[in-house]
Amino acid sequence: VFITSVSSLVDSDVVLKPPLDSKIVTSDEGKSLSSGLVEAGTPKTDQTSNCPPGRKPYHVLLTAQSSNYQNWQARIMYFHFKKQQRSNPCTEMVNFTRLVATKDGKPDGLENEIPSIFTTARDERELAEKYGSFGVLNRPTSVVELVRNRDLWEGHFKEDYIFVAETDHVFFKDIPNMATETMPAGYKFGYMRQNPSFNPIIQRHWPEGSWDRVDQTGPSPLIIHKRQLEKVAEPWLKFSLALKRDPQADKSFGWVLEMWGYTIAAASVGIKHTIIDKFQIEPANLNHLNPDFWKEYYIFHYTYGIEYTMEGEPMMNTIGEWSLDKRHYGASYPPRNLQLPPRKNKAATNAAAFWLTNAFNEATAGIPDWPTFPTLGTVGWRRESISHAEIQKYPIAKEIMGKHWSWSGVNGLKFMDNGKLITPWGEGKWGVRLDEFNCPEDKRDRCVFADFANSSHNLLFDSETTFISKRVGDGEIVKGLLSQVR
Repeated sequence: VFITSVSSLVDSDVVLKPPLDSKIVTSDEGKSLSSGLVEAGTPKTDQTSNCPPGRKPYHVLLTAQSSNYQNWQARIMYFHFKKQQRSNPCTEMVNFTRLVATKDGKPDGLENEIPSIFTTARDERELAEKYGSFGVLNRPTSVVELVRNRDLWEGHFKEDYIFVAETDHVFFKDIPNMATETMPAGYKFGYMRQNPSFNPIIQRHWPEGSWDRVDQTGPSPLIIHKRQLEKVAEPWLKFSLALKRDPQADKSFGWVLEMWGYTIAAASVGIKHTIIDKFQIEPANLNHLNPDFWKEYYIFHYTYGIEYTMEGEPMMNTIGEWSLDKRHYGASYPPRNLQLPPRKNKAATNAAAFWLTNAFNEATAGIPDWPTFPTLGTVGWRRESISHAEIQKYPIAKEIMGKHWSWSGVNGLKFMDNGKLITPWGEGKWGVRLDEFNCPEDKRDRCVFADFANSSHNLLFDSETTFISKRVGDGEIVKGLLSQVR
């Protein structure tokens, strides 16, 4: 068997290398493979001989990186996959594997719950220096490493079709195979529009190509024949790496750059997609959806936060008084029994918010060892900026305002009038915290909050020149200092 380590998958050098000698074992049931590629769990045998003819079974491939953030999402996703799989004895979604990029390809502990294959994540230093810490590049890297391992690719993935999924997918129902041998099925992403202004970028990396030959889709959700995934995998990786190093492409494509890497690669090898408008839905604050909305779609993709006031009015571009956003749980798990949205005004007309909250609650209740973290649920994330009058009222506010502070050694933090917060990561807001939950009783006159970069932080100023921050959600501790920078 000839496979390659991830360290050889750099830039345009995507060629087969001799196998490595290293071995990793996940558990007594796991199979060790060279190159840090570890298989855990055995795929189910499809024994549905009484099902109608023409059935096209597929294998769900959940691409992921190992972190609390993606692990809790993967567990919810797998819970609902199993629920929908059980609903149809003749389902075409017959198997499931999590393809996980980890440091040195080591197992992360979830392999006993979710069938998993571990690949070596891209080197963090190289990722930072060459690719702006764009971690999603691990997706095509892992897929390339997987398809190169012929024994594993053919032995573990016995189905002819692969469903490429993401951790923040929740299945509404059993999903039929909508692909053919020659045409994959993909979702029509609104933010992947064909644009003639992209032609110079596309032709710089694919001289024979053009903007109108690139489908308005992405690599997930995607149902694709195995041979077509083999065909597109290495071009997908090569285009993604090259586009990330292209400043114009990086600026134009932004966070969906790797998706463009896939669609350009697919077009370059002659793959056209069947575009499924209702493959998934990506609801947010302003959706008006009746309770049966889910019947029209297959997947809930919770890529956006859902934010409301407690009176049920949408809150735009800010954290809501009622808030369900995966980004709250970057290093922690969401708690069980999340509070449902307010049944008032516009929130009451958005059944998606209720459906997703219930889907979270059903999964977390049904997973026996769901961990408990010191984090909030759907209520309590919203804090209001301090007013000018309140600043005059609280000595700690007057003490810290207008001065220059550092955050974990990074200069650029400044508490401004009317609760405006200047940080190296963009503007935020700040205010005084008096409640017992966030501030020790004997230090209550020294506590403030600082909310920025989609995270909430509780700060205790333990002296005139130092503070300690504890992030809401995972309890991460950061120290700050009065800075000499002016």
